Amino acid sequence: MPVLRDSLALTFVMSALGCLVLGPWVIRRLQALRWCQPLRHDDCPPLQTLQRTKQGTPTMGGLLVLGVAAAAAAASGGLSRPEGWWVLGAAVMLGAVGLIDDLLKLRRPKATGLRGWPKLLAALAVGSGIGVLSSGGQRVVVPWAGASLELGWWWIPLAAFTVAGSAHAVNLTDGMDGLAAGCLALAFGALGLYAALERHDGLVAVWCAGMAGSCAGFLWFNSAPASVFLGDVGALALGGALGVLALLAHAALGLAIIGGIFVAEALSVMAQVGSYRWGNHRRIFRVAPLHHHFQLGGVAEPKLVVRFWIIGLVLAALGFSALS
Repeated sequence: MPVLRDSLALTFVMSALGCLVLGPWVIRRLQALRWCQPLRHDDCPPLQTLQRTKQGTPTMGGLLVLGVAAAAAAASGGLSRPEGWWVLGAAVMLGAVGLIDDLLKLRRPKATGLRGWPKLLAALAVGSGIGVLSSGGQRVVVPWAGASLELGWWWIPLAAFTVAGSAHAVNLTDGMDGLAAGCLALAFGALGLYAALERHDGLVAVWCAGMAGSCAGFLWFNSAPASVFLGDVGALALGGALGVLALLAHAALGLAIIGGIFVAEALSVMAQVGSYRWGNHRRIFRVAPLHHHFQLGGVAEPKLVVRFWIIGLVLAALGFSALS
């Protein structure tokens, strides 16, 4: 265990420092390529006013986060087993979908990217593939029960739902400076500790350490006022990787607690859409996702982000306790 502990600490530090060192160069390159945030929220005038200052900020910084995390994890043995390649492959494939989405937003007049269904189907396909590849470990730990369930063929639908749900929930959360990156660092950290201390799975723990460190380092540039954004390429890739790692740690159910912030954000969008379509155009929230509801309620963005981090920390600790 001391060797694993040292390896995880080193991976985290390498990943965080990698982002800190390469961040300024990457931001300059994104600016040179003119990969900068377009103005959106045309259908919500209050948000358009609040988001106007973000226009022109470099985006697609998720390329840096994913690249550094993968390099740090690989250097620590993260590709020593097939499962490590599954994590990398899922992140790259979902990142490619996000990259296409980001590039389309830069080129289209109203900054519209891919429609929701193609992105969802792509994520479900990636999750199903992970389910097939990992079909030898069809167990999931039940929080607070001290037991696990054998799922049989239900493992594949669970894998598809976990990866797609995690990817899209993180993408929805990525709407304020530092919000998604900070919550991801906490979620990866809690999942990595569980994998190391309870599952004794060094590979999953190493990947979590690399991802957590990279997200933490990225916050140096992504915290308010942000110098760079994750973009869909980062949010979809990191969210998908979080889902895959939870599956490999048999912690898919616990991820709903550890990543409770992401769950709440996704549910707020689902509730808002459902209420509007089938409830005589009534809205439950001022606007969804949830963080914008509070923002329009008068809470300043930096304070709101820190409050979400605090809640995310509590949920990460609660999820770790529920699984242990």
